[in-house]
Amino acid sequence: MKKLLSALFLLALSSSLAMATVPDPTKCTVTPNLNGGVIIAPGLLNGTTLSINVRNSSNNPIASAAVSVIFNNQIRICTTAVHTASTDVNGNCTVQLRGGGCLNAPTPGACVVIANGIEIKNYTLVKSPDNANHTTSIPSGSVSTVDLPYFADEFKGVVAAGCHNYDNDLDVDTADLPYFGDAFKAALSCVLVP
Repeated sequence: MKKLLSALFLLALSSSLAMATVPDPTKCTVTPNLNGGVIIAPGLLNGTTLSINVRNSSNNPIASAAVSVIFNNQIRICTTAVHTASTDVNGNCTVQLRGGGCLNAPTPGACVVIANGIEIKNYTLVKSPDNANHTTSIPSGSVSTVDLPYFADEFKGVVAAGCHNYDNDLDVDTADLPYFGDAFKAALSCVLVP
């Protein structure tokens, strides 16, 4: 009987230890969240860094959690992008989103954040200043004069807000201007994965 109780105790202990590393999406946080979307750019741009906190069902941080960010295939990623990280002792890590393109219509799986194999965030919109279209994903790997008319037309209201409405609030206004302006001024660029 003692052996059976010992075995059951060890089984319960190992189960609770295993659960300690299983993320609970309702306890995890991923920011920023721009009305269901994220911004990606071919270089360092304010707003393109995700801050991620991974926690288990007991709301305890998970240290050394393997985190990865995966995009829909219409979003093109920089060849030098690192969209993986490992959490610190507080369950925190950051991932800088590098690439270009657009998913303007809500698309489940547009950008998915995974921790220890569990989906903890599913963004449905992805926008980038590197996109030469209003509604379709057409990145080139650089923010240049090719992208400028598309941003300008949406900003001036010549066409409906689309791929250059970075905060996804249904209009392209002064809140969107710094994202495009900073990327354009810095001439952000990278080589995109084919």
